[in-house]
Amino acid sequence: MDWVEVETPGPGPKMLWPMAWSLLPLVGGLLLLIRDGSLLATSFLAMGIMLSLIAVWIGTTNMPGRVDMLVLLVSPFGAFILFFQPPEIIQAIIALIIWTINYRTAAFLSALSGKSYRCKWDPRVPLPEIDGATYLHRKWAARPLFRIGSNVVRGIRVGSDIMLESDTPITFTFSDE
Repeated sequence: MDWVEVETPGPGPKMLWPMAWSLLPLVGGLLLLIRDGSLLATSFLAMGIMLSLIAVWIGTTNMPGRVDMLVLLVSPFGAFILFFQPPEIIQAIIALIIWTINYRTAAFLSALSGKSYRCKWDPRVPLPEIDGATYLHRKWAARPLFRIGSNVVRGIRVGSDIMLESDTPITFTFSDE
């Protein structure tokens, strides 16, 4: 099984603008929170969280299958929780933790952009059993198939070719039993 390195367009700098602009309402909200703790401060914190989510959303639409849906759901739930007006320190902690999660996700997606590895695959052949792999699907399909650590193996179609795509190459060992 030969893996071929291919250049893939990635989100790269497209995520930079929303992530940078998310700092403005986040810092403004933190300053207002320290000053008077009003609903305006909470609104700014929520807006900062949602702007950082836009950056991650741009990255995940350009590079599908690399981020779990639960990571994307943290931001809207966190922004919603802020409007229940917990104590100011809790609001600040929630906003900073969620923004940090979004920043790390955006950095992860930006680091992956540029290359991936592909190999041709016959969809009639079942996927091999790999120790330590978390399977999302047991048969080939044009979607994420399994995960080994942080490496996600996806099924893709390029023209008429059916392939597996991965962030790093994987060695499959088949046993003839």
